Parts: sequence; structure tokens; C-alpha cells
Amino acid sequence: MNHYDLCLKEVFENKERFADLFSHAYFKGRQIVDPTKLVSYDKESHHDLGFRRERDLVMLYDQKFFLHLEFQMTKDPYMPVRILNYKYAGLHEQTKASTRFHRLYPILSLTLYMGQTKWNTHKRLYECLDAFVLEQTEIPDYEMVLFDIHSSLICFMDIYLQKFFRLIQYVYQENWDQLVQDEYLQEIEEDILQKANVFIELDEQFIEQHRLGGKINMCKAIENLKNKCRADGFDNGIHKEKESIALKMLQEGFALDTICHLTELPIATLRRLQAH
Repeated sequence: MNHYDLCLKEVFENKERFADLFSHAYFKGRQIVDPTKLVSYDKESHHDLGFRRERDLVMLYDQKFFLHLEFQMTKDPYMPVRILNYKYAGLHEQTKASTRFHRLYPILSLTLYMGQTKWNTHKRLYECLDAFVLEQTEIPDYEMVLFDIHSSLICFMDIYLQKFFRLIQYVYQENWDQLVQDEYLQEIEEDILQKANVFIELDEQFIEQHRLGGKINMCKAIENLKNKCRADGFDNGIHKEKESIALKMLQEGFALDTICHLTELPIATLRRLQAH
């Protein structure tokens, strides 16, 4: 697992948070997932169920069905196909668990997308298929359930999740005014900020400057955070402008050494632009 997945696994191995996320995102806010009925799936202790433990996080609910939470940092247009593959592979593995016929446990999947830009690619299976050549009854359509940190409504019962998700969403959106005004974020517990920091990437010195009694005062910290993000965006804008100028010079036939001298771009960047 990468460091993003490891962080999210730590957050959602907590059954109250796991239940709250599924209640909000999968069951549209209905508080019907009881955390006391969740059992962390472990292949050794649940070998009779046959479910392969390759998914990011799986829990068995009330001996009735699996809840599968998949973590995603990048936009994958084939994500609906991947989720269906997890579902059907899980069902298929259960058929191997016994030589006798037995009812299979359904698998309810939720994709938690934590990328910095809004999910704007496929959610439905038919968006991935050339479905015009098929009867709809041949391959039924499927729409995956997605929680998009960049744009989904954050309205959880669990205060930890409220703070964790809101902080990341505001920073991704550069919504500084709302971040400062949000009553949940006047002070943030150090553990929450450390987890959120895996995604918003503040340096340790920045965190240390605003730590007080195990909590982080965001009112004092937000101005530095805002300036940092704006500076990063400004620097990125300058770099893109230089690449645009370099590309035009390449098209006009200027020598690489000349372009490198005038734009101060590394020769490797110029060769990449030249290749495209």
C-alpha cells in the first residue's frame, strides 16, 4: 500500500468512522450501519467465507454482507470495471469455500476518491463500453458509488471525519474564507491534522509553529497556509508559461541551447517538449 492508502486505512479501521462514512455516502445519510455489528475481515479467521483480502478495506456486517471501501487518489476511467471485478471476484471466491451449496454474501462497494481535482471521468459501466452493439439485457449497466473529497457534501455524525474531510476539501478548493469561518476547524486535534497532512502536505515546521496543547490553532495558521498555496500556484504558472514559450521556439526551429539559455528551463524539459 502507498502512504495515502495506509493513512486512510488507519482512519477507517475505526468502526464508528467506517460506519458513518457508509451511512452518509452509500446509504444517502440514513444511519443504518451499526458499528457494533461490523467485523474486520481477516482471511485467517473468516476462511470459510472465501473472500480474497486484496481490497483496501473490507468489513463483514452482521454476518449478512461485506462492506468494501476502495481508496483512490487518481481519476481512473475504468474504475466502474475495477469495482465490478472486485465484486464478482469476491463472489466467485466464496463459491470455493465449501463443496456444498451455500448462500453468498453480497458485496457493497464504496470508492473514496481523495484526488486534488474533481472526479470528472466515468462512474457507470456503460460509459466504458461500446454498448451500441449490445442488448442492455446482455450486460446490465452499473453505477459505482463514489465519495469525491473535492466536491461531495461533508455532513458526518463523527466529528473526527468532519474535521478531517473539511480541512482537506477547503485546502483543495483554496476556500480560505470558509476554512477560517468553519467552527469545526477553529482548533484541530494534532492526530487529525497529521492524517490530513498526508494529503495537504504542510511541512513539520509549519505544524510546530501552530501547535498548542495537542491542538492546532487554524485561525493563526491559515494565513501562512494560504500564502504557501498561492505561491505554489504562482510558481507553477510561471513554469507553464516558460514551457509554452519554449514550445513555440522549438516549433520555430530555435536551437536547444538558445532556448535553454533564454527560458532557464532544463534541457530534459526541452527534450520532453520536443518529443511531443
